[in-house]
Amino acid sequence: MKNLNKDYNRGLLVTVVIISAFIAMLNQTILSVAQPTIISDLKISLSNVQWLSTGYSLIGGILIPISAWFANRFNTKKLVIVSLTIFLIGTVVAYLANDFTFLLIGRLIQATGAGIISGLTMAILFSVYPKENRGTPTTLLGMVFGIAPSIGPTLGGYIVDSLSWKAIFGLIIPLLVIDIILAAMYMFDVIPHKDTKLDVLSVITSTLGFGGILYSASLVADNGWSSFKVLSTLILGIVILGIFIWRQLTISNPMLNLKIFANRNFTVAAIIGAVAQISMVSVEFILPLYLQNVRGLTALESGLTLLPGAIVMFILAPLSGKLVQKNLGRLSIIVGISVMTLSTLILLTINLNTPIWAVISIYALRNVGLTFAMMPAGTVGMHSLTPDLISHGSAGNNVVRQVGAAIGTAALVSVMQNVSSSTAPSENLLKVHPEAFIHGMKVAMLNGAHAALLISTIIGVVGIFFAFLLKANKRVKN
Repeated sequence: MKNLNKDYNRGLLVTVVIISAFIAMLNQTILSVAQPTIISDLKISLSNVQWLSTGYSLIGGILIPISAWFANRFNTKKLVIVSLTIFLIGTVVAYLANDFTFLLIGRLIQATGAGIISGLTMAILFSVYPKENRGTPTTLLGMVFGIAPSIGPTLGGYIVDSLSWKAIFGLIIPLLVIDIILAAMYMFDVIPHKDTKLDVLSVITSTLGFGGILYSASLVADNGWSSFKVLSTLILGIVILGIFIWRQLTISNPMLNLKIFANRNFTVAAIIGAVAQISMVSVEFILPLYLQNVRGLTALESGLTLLPGAIVMFILAPLSGKLVQKNLGRLSIIVGISVMTLSTLILLTINLNTPIWAVISIYALRNVGLTFAMMPAGTVGMHSLTPDLISHGSAGNNVVRQVGAAIGTAALVSVMQNVSSSTAPSENLLKVHPEAFIHGMKVAMLNGAHAALLISTIIGVVGIFFAFLLKANKRVKN
C-alpha cells in the first residue's frame, strides 16, 4: 500500500476538498428555513418534509461504508469528480421538480454524490497532512461547519422570500460546476490504494442493514414506535446489519474494516460526534419552525436570527484546531459537549413571548459548544488509528454520524409531531373562535418543540458521559 502521487500542490488540492465539503454542508443548511414554505407550496405534512433531511442521511448512511472501499480501490481524483457530477445531477433534478416526489428524488441523488464525498473528505485531509499538523483538518472542517451554517439559513431565507425555494438549488448548480472544474485541475490521487475486489455480499448486507434501520426510523413519525411496520423493518435491518458485521470480521479484505471500532478512543469519539450531529440537526430543524410558524418571522428573518450563532462557530473554529494541536482535544470536547447540552436545556425556556435576542444568544452559545465538540472529536478519533485504517476510519466515523443523525432526527420529529397533535385544539374551535384556535395551535407546536428539545438534552448528557471516557492522544513532537 502506497501513495500513488505526491507531485501535487497541497494548498490547491485541499481547497478543492474544502469547497466540496462546503457545498455539501451548504446544501443541507440552506434548505432548513425553506421547509415551512415547501410544506405550504407542495401541501405536504411535517413528517413528509423531514424526508428531505432523513432521506438524505439514509442514502449517505448506506453509501459511506462503501466509500472506504472506493477510496482504497480507485483514483482519488476520478472518484471526487464522479461524486461531484452525481451531486450536480441531483441538484438539477431538484431544481426542475414540480412536486414533492421529484424533489425527494433529486435530494436522494444529491445524497449519493455527497455521501461519497463525505466519506472521502477526512481520508483525503489526513492523507496529505502529517500527524504533527493534526489540528489543521480540525480547523479547516470547523471553518466549513461555521461558514456554511452562517451563510445557509440567511441566504436561503432571502432566496425563499425574494424568489422561491427552487432558486436555492439553482444557486448550488454553478458552485458545483466550478468545483468540478477545479477538481479536474488540482485534485490528485493521494489516498493509499489496496487492490481488492468489492465483496457483493458486504454491499447487499450493508445496504439492506443500514437502509432498514434508517427507513424504520423515518416511518416513526406517521406510524409510531410500536407499529408492526416500524418494528419489523427495524428488527430486519438489525439482523441483516449483524450479518454485515460478521462478514466484515471473517473476510480477508473487508469493505469496512471494523478493527477501527476495536480502538476505544475512535469508538468513543465517533459516538460523541453522533451526539453532536443529532443536536445540530435537531435544533436546525426545530428553530426555523418555531421562528416562522410560532413567532411569525419570515424565512429571511429566521435565517438572520441563526446567523450570529453560525458566525461564532466560524470565528472559534481555528481555536478548536489549535487546542487539538496542543493535545487539548479531550478537554475541548468535554467543555464543548457540556456547553452544547446546557444551551439545549436553556432552549426549553423559549415561549410565545421570548425576546428574539434571547433566542439568538442561546443559539450562539450552543454553537460555541458544537465548535469545541464536533470536529475535535473526529480528529481525536482519527489520530488513534494507523495510516492503513484512515480511509476506513473516515467512513466509519461518518456512517456513525449519519445513522445517528437520521435516527435522532426521525425520533425527535416523531416526538414533536405527536406532542403537537395531542395538545392541538379541536377544529371546531376554528369556527367558533378563530383567534383562540390559532393561539392554541402555536402553543401545541411549542409543546412539541419543548418535548423534542428535552430528548435532545438527554442525548447530550449521554455525550458528556462518553466525553470523560476519552483518552488524550499522545503528544506529537514538532
